[in-house]
Amino acid sequence: MARSAKSKAPPSPPSSGIEVRPAWRRHDPAIEQDAIDFWNRLDVLPPGVKPEDRAKELIAAAYKDGRLVSVATATIEYVDILRARFAVLRGATDPEYRRSGAQLALAVPSRQILEEWAKAHPEEKLAGGIAFVETAEWGPFARLPVWPESELTLIGYMPDGRQIRAAWFDHFRFD
Repeated sequence: MARSAKSKAPPSPPSSGIEVRPAWRRHDPAIEQDAIDFWNRLDVLPPGVKPEDRAKELIAAAYKDGRLVSVATATIEYVDILRARFAVLRGATDPEYRRSGAQLALAVPSRQILEEWAKAHPEEKLAGGIAFVETAEWGPFARLPVWPESELTLIGYMPDGRQIRAAWFDHFRFD
């Protein structure tokens, strides 16, 4: 089965006034502290997840007027059904900025950051990114088969109704 050709168009610029700061494996104390403060202020982490631990999983952070308004994080996990290791993607956006495009502004840079890291660390055998999406939170966007910015493709549903979306890195090869 042939893969569809990916768009060669340049990525969309970040939404107006949104500054994206890379964070994956950089151990940047300023961004990590901003994220810890963000999660504590919004109280959005699941029970038992410490903000200090999640801060070590940052891919990128979106700032508006110097304030952290959205984050993208990931953990690398083996996904049995796909027989490969994926970056399990998560995101959070300050409710005041949900319509600002901040989370969307993180999509392309996050994918690029992870893919470049995967190329530089072939021993990690990172196949791509995967997300488990609450469709109610994404509205009409959840009906798109492929999200243009992140290239996350709808591949199925979890028993609880969440979508499973994945994007394979072009350079990934099975052993």
